[in-house]
Amino acid sequence: MSTVNPVAREISAKIVYYGPGLSGKTTSLRQIHAGVRADARGQLISLSTEGDRTLFFDFLPLKVEQVRGLTLRLQLYTVPGQVFYDATRKLVLNGADGVVFVADSQPAAVDANLESLSNLETNLSEMGIDLASFPFVIQYNKRDLPGAVPVAEMRRRLNPRGVPDIETVASSGEGILVALREITRLVVRDLKARQPRRAPAPTADHGGSELARGIARAAHATPAPIPAKTPAPARAATPHGRFLAVRRDEAIAAVAPPRDRGQLVTLSFARLFPGEGTAVAEVELEIRERAFGPAVRRAAEAVTEILASLPTSEETTTARAALLGVDGRELLRLGRLAAKPDVTSTEQDALFALYVLVAAMVKAERI
Repeated sequence: MSTVNPVAREISAKIVYYGPGLSGKTTSLRQIHAGVRADARGQLISLSTEGDRTLFFDFLPLKVEQVRGLTLRLQLYTVPGQVFYDATRKLVLNGADGVVFVADSQPAAVDANLESLSNLETNLSEMGIDLASFPFVIQYNKRDLPGAVPVAEMRRRLNPRGVPDIETVASSGEGILVALREITRLVVRDLKARQPRRAPAPTADHGGSELARGIARAAHATPAPIPAKTPAPARAATPHGRFLAVRRDEAIAAVAPPRDRGQLVTLSFARLFPGEGTAVAEVELEIRERAFGPAVRRAAEAVTEILASLPTSEETTTARAALLGVDGRELLRLGRLAAKPDVTSTEQDALFALYVLVAAMVKAERI
């Protein structure tokens, strides 16, 4: 599902390129990377075997048009096409806003195309998504090869619903950007259709993201009490000369129901994660104490813990972040902020760190 970065005024949408092995998914992303302006694209991350078959995913963050005043950032992924990597396909497909199915036009690939399409429908169905109402585009790839199956025949077998389909030659880039524009159009239309209805009073436009809806729910919800934990040791003095005795039970108390602490409710993002929002509450407490440096470091530590807990054998932080759907540039920025001296940390730095932590926790809940 899409997420909103209120700091950068961006809404991120995830598009997954699906299809059988060696159908041209990775080549399609490489052509997109080569065909867009350098200032509108991010780094292309590709994890492949020696035979150039994608084992996990390719990831390409790409800036495109605006949605309700927010810049739309597409995160493009591919999945491994081989049958025995189904668990990885499910993990990458989770949270997708649209799918491009890359079909191989060779006669020998007819059965593989059908099997992969059936696998896509099954995996989406397990996530509660009906492919018939989901942003979906088909690429009939390798149209330049001799003996390619006629488009009419491929359409009959793979596209009975009549979704947008494009003839492509990934090796030369023919039709690749056309397919990208089409899936982007469908994703944007779907994002706009999912906009929550506005209340009579003016409210901020959050792009209809699950994160925004969760925040709205938290603002009106009374959370269950969070069990108290053993207080953490007092922190060392900061360069400001202030001694911060911030205890974990104080952070938990900040999000407890008013009857438990005898005062007005303070809105907290920690309420989005009943029983698991201690780190968020700790960061918020640091911010309220104006201890911006410690707040950034605590957020960075918590994000690192989330990435380390992902169910994948991949060891690099960059690959884990991409698999989770965390913007790599935001993660790098968080790391730089955490390395700054406390005296130079600002409130904006701490709020950005809190945003990255909350976004990572929201994404981790979907896995």
